[in-house]
Formats: sequence, structure tokens, C-alpha cells
Amino acid sequence: MADELVFDTNYSLLTVNSQIIYKPTDERDDPEPDNDHEVYVGNLPAYYTIEKFVNFAKISGSIYSVRLLKGNGGLNKGFGYILYRELAAVDIAIKTFNECYLPESDTNRPLIVQKSLRNTIMMIYGLSKRNNNIFYIRSEINYFVINHPSLLLKFECEDDTKLFLSFKSLKAAQIFKKKLKESFNFYGAKMYYFNDVENWVS
Repeated sequence: MADELVFDTNYSLLTVNSQIIYKPTDERDDPEPDNDHEVYVGNLPAYYTIEKFVNFAKISGSIYSVRLLKGNGGLNKGFGYILYRELAAVDIAIKTFNECYLPESDTNRPLIVQKSLRNTIMMIYGLSKRNNNIFYIRSEINYFVINHPSLLLKFECEDDTKLFLSFKSLKAAQIFKKKLKESFNFYGAKMYYFNDVENWVS
């Protein structure tokens, strides 16, 4: 796939923190689509450029933005995100490229292309090992799940000080945070949104 990138009208390429982003120059006149229009692409070659990634993204449909995570020494971290304008393009990208190999691959692993979980994974932390507050936190979560069984995807515990929750949508995560924020604060627990599946093992 060619390295050359033909810029779309009113698009720009910029670096923000550890990300290289290709997106509309004026987002006020071109608002961002919903989170469910975004896909996560993993197992990208370390030398894969943003230009190649954008050209790759365009194969499946009209893009709104593309983000590539920067690593060290000019390399990338092996994953990035594509936000499509049309929801249909998400399904096309997943069906076309998930478990496929790029010609440039240096990992000998197939691509992972799946719906992004941006802001739907939450870590609950600040739990003390010296008292039973983790028991009360778990009780609050279980009560929430009983009353909202369709909102939660999975519930995992990494250790005695952290809990992880994955929700079916950003709205579901927001409902959880709103309903339990006060009681969690009482027990000294804090809630933090993770950006995506990579953070489960970070």
C-alpha cells in the first residue's frame, strides 16, 4: 500500500501526546460521529506509517479520523483506531480485514480488527487491603448488575486493589458512574475510563 497520502479537503495531520491523528481541520463544522463508528486495529507492523494506515482505512469506507499510537524511535505501538462516517463501514472493515495478514507485517500475526471499546471499559481502584471496602464495592456492583443485566459485558478482578468492568456502550458506563459515584466516593474508590482493550494488560 502506497506511502503517499492525498489529503482530503479540510483535513490535517497532527501529533497530540502519543498519537498521530488525521482528522478534519474544523470539527465545529464537521462533528464527530458516535463511538460505535470506530474500530480498533491491532497487530500493525512497527514501521507502519500514518499515511499507510489512512490509505488502509479508506478501503472500507469514508473515514472521519484515524489515530495511530506512537512508540519509540519513530515506530508505532502496533495499534490504532479508525472512526468511520458510516456505520456500515465498520462491519465492512471487520469482515474484510480481521485475521488477515498485511504484506508489510513484521509480527507474523494477523490483524485484529474489532469494534472499539472507547470509554466503555472502567477501572475501579483505590481499594484498601486493610478493610472490607472491596466487599461493599462488589455488593454495589452486583446490585447494579441485578437491576441492569443488559448493560454489563464482563466483570473481572485483577487483584485486591483493582476491579475492571466492561460495558456494552458509553451510555451504559455513564449510567453506572452516575448511580454509583456517591457510594464509591464514600468507600474511597475511584472510577477511571480506559481507552481500549490494550489497557486491560497495561
